[in-house]
Amino acid sequence: MGRVSMKFGCAAPSPFVTGVIDTRTGKAPFREGEAHVLTPNGQVISLQDLITTNPKAVIGEKVTAFSESLFGEVTWPIVSKKFDSQNPIPHHLPWAKWEVYDINSYDNPGVNPSHYHTTAMGLYPFVTKDDFLECMKRWEEGDYNGVRHLSPHTMMHIDNGFVMPNGVLHSPTDLCTHELHVTMDEHFLAEDRTLDGRIGAADAFYACREDDYPNDKHEDWEFLVDTFDFEANQDPDFVKKNSRPAIVAEEFAGDGVDAKWIVYGDFLGDQKASILRLIVEPGGKTKFCPESPALFHTNGGSGRVGKLEVRYHQDMKLGELYPEIGFITQAALDRGGVEIENKGTEPLVLTFDFPQNAHSKTPGVAVAS
Repeated sequence: MGRVSMKFGCAAPSPFVTGVIDTRTGKAPFREGEAHVLTPNGQVISLQDLITTNPKAVIGEKVTAFSESLFGEVTWPIVSKKFDSQNPIPHHLPWAKWEVYDINSYDNPGVNPSHYHTTAMGLYPFVTKDDFLECMKRWEEGDYNGVRHLSPHTMMHIDNGFVMPNGVLHSPTDLCTHELHVTMDEHFLAEDRTLDGRIGAADAFYACREDDYPNDKHEDWEFLVDTFDFEANQDPDFVKKNSRPAIVAEEFAGDGVDAKWIVYGDFLGDQKASILRLIVEPGGKTKFCPESPALFHTNGGSGRVGKLEVRYHQDMKLGELYPEIGFITQAALDRGGVEIENKGTEPLVLTFDFPQNAHSKTPGVAVAS
């Protein structure tokens, strides 16, 4: 753990590239969409290369076997990212990709608990198949096809979790969202106008994979509506089923240490990604040895995780290094885990991202059910 430090927060076989530029410096991110480690002598190398070199030492036998079965290659099986959009993301539908969310007060300082940042999810129960088809056929024919008028909008609970199944329409809030999902991206864009401009019908299908939605059915609105899962999108208990109020993680809590599961429980029939938040009071120490390797973000304060000095930053610039993100390897766990120490005057806040099937006992199953 103390030998490398993370530069970015996702590892994927295919990098996610947005083309974003830091307007303050005019610089783009360093190899955007890839995770990197920084060696003691200052060398920056790909986390994927590190995993490939010694997968059992970095991600362990269990995650190695799982990623090989899922992707046909050894890799860290989840993307971990902070999504901070100026405007709500367009209403979209991933056919195969599930997601889990952690919308917290650390990433969104000053946001009132009684806020108006909402996420559109699914369709109202009264929306008929013909209503939805008519909406899709209005693509580019007027000011707006109006799809989000058909969707309930939910005020997201700050510092709680939420899980979003694949196949469900959603337009995430403009709050900064810590999000985990499987290492690929695909979706259909369901609205033809957003606060960021117009979307053409051909562009709506640009991110659809052939495996999920046939290329020859792009802009075939009848086929789209026939494929659409109305039952999942009109579930009246959708928010209740998929909300994850934070719960105490007793196995990691202790004197001067607050631990909570933010995302937990079975999801879509099995154990998907999970998120743990650990808060260590000033001067406090704790031994941390979970069952699985984990990536972590520093959300507040300063201290160390193993030998790695960490510190929370604000107003970060793209392309610069910050000691804020780290990765706890299987080798570190085999040695008994890492000691976490708060060396500052404020609470040290760490958020740990675990991959699928990380725990022998799924956290919070009774609560999630």
